[in-house]
Amino acid sequence: MEKKGTRDTVRAARIKRTAEIVGVSERQVQRVLSADRENDKVLTVFFTLEEGENKLIQEVKKLVPIN
Repeated sequence: MEKKGTRDTVRAARIKRTAEIVGVSERQVQRVLSADRENDKVLTVFFTLEEGENKLIQEVKKLVPIN
C-alpha cells in the first residue's frame, strides 16, 4: 500500500512525455487529466503511451517469468 501523498514517478514521467509530444506544459496535462480542462489530443497521447507501456510490460513478463 502506498503512503498518502507519495509521488507516482511512472505517471509523472508519462505526464512529462505527453507534454513534450503535444507541446503543452506538464501542468496543462495535469489539468486535462483532472477534467479541469478539455484537450482530446492530450488525452489520446497520454492513454496511448499508457497502453503501449502496459503492452510492453506484459510482453516482457511472458519472456521473463518471475516466480
